[in-house]
Amino acid sequence: MGRKKAISAADAQKLMLNQVRHRILQYIHHHGNVTVREIGGALSDIPQATLYRQIKLLLDGGLIRVCGQRQVRGTLEHTYGLASELEEVVGSDESKLSDVGAQFALLGIAQDFADYYADEDADAVRDLYSIQSVPMMMSDEEFAGYIRQIEKLTRSYIHNEPTSERRIRRVTLISSPA
Repeated sequence: MGRKKAISAADAQKLMLNQVRHRILQYIHHHGNVTVREIGGALSDIPQATLYRQIKLLLDGGLIRVCGQRQVRGTLEHTYGLASELEEVVGSDESKLSDVGAQFALLGIAQDFADYYADEDADAVRDLYSIQSVPMMMSDEEFAGYIRQIEKLTRSYIHNEPTSERRIRRVTLISSPA
């Protein structure tokens, strides 16, 4: 049912250079097979036309596939999942999805900060907008436990439904050797 196209690492990286496409891939990876309506509900800051255009690029580029469809009020609704080839690379490990586009994701984060601070209405305190870098002394075992705790905490919020009080908050954890 989905498209079958070999995904080169270079092509995958080019597609993930776009922050919106990267977010869509992360959402699909975390939530499994989803519809555009579900993605749009969770990533409500992305205009619908942009969402459809970016999903089409991911589909045409072979990073996602159509894995189901059904009639909804006279129109065909598709369900999308990660392409089989990407699924094999990523498996259940989010870090592998990040490995494929890590450099591009970092560029996207830097661009988000630049865009935010270019706005004359930017107020980092009001918006709870921050970046932190904290060197910590931990053994590999302690660090693995720390990561498990963060993952558990993240899972407790990741499926929150949008409300009038909630907005997208991108939390990025980057671990690097000192």
